[in-house]
Amino acid sequence: IDDKLAIIPDWQDDAPVDIAIKIKPGMAFGTGHHETTWLMLSQLIKHIKPGMSVLDLGTGSGILSIAARKLGAGKIDSVENDRDCKINFSENLQLNQIENNIHYHHHDVLSWNNLNYDMIMANINRNIIGELIPRFKRTKATVMLSGLLDADYKIIKSKCNENNLKVREKYSKGDWICIII
Repeated sequence: IDDKLAIIPDWQDDAPVDIAIKIKPGMAFGTGHHETTWLMLSQLIKHIKPGMSVLDLGTGSGILSIAARKLGAGKIDSVENDRDCKINFSENLQLNQIENNIHYHHHDVLSWNNLNYDMIMANINRNIIGELIPRFKRTKATVMLSGLLDADYKIIKSKCNENNLKVREKYSKGDWICIII
């Protein structure tokens, strides 16, 4: 991604980029191959600043949390409701030799109340994102959203407008989009 970051399988040792993230392919979403993951990672490269606090809603395999940490983020809370993801998440942290500052929480993203972060990211689905948007009124964070089809954009933009949130940026890859509010 942008010749800066690569997602590689756990059996590969390196990649010709500044940042390589090893991922053990598993059942958890997030091996780096899907357009939404690519979009989120490309925006993390642009938006993460050293020491930022990050909330990863629907963390799955942890790929976005790991990328945020490797790009310099400080404290990261990773929230996931699917119990099957925890083992893969932990394995991926170990593969990337990241043991500090990423905290896994088995929790429903729709009932996570702390939104006091510099950046919030959610690569989930349109329905969950639609339910999260009203809650983002309570944060000053930059919010990155994906898991959205281009056909979802008008609905999501309207939901943002209803909640006095502005879509600042929109990026596309194939039929998928990432927006920043």
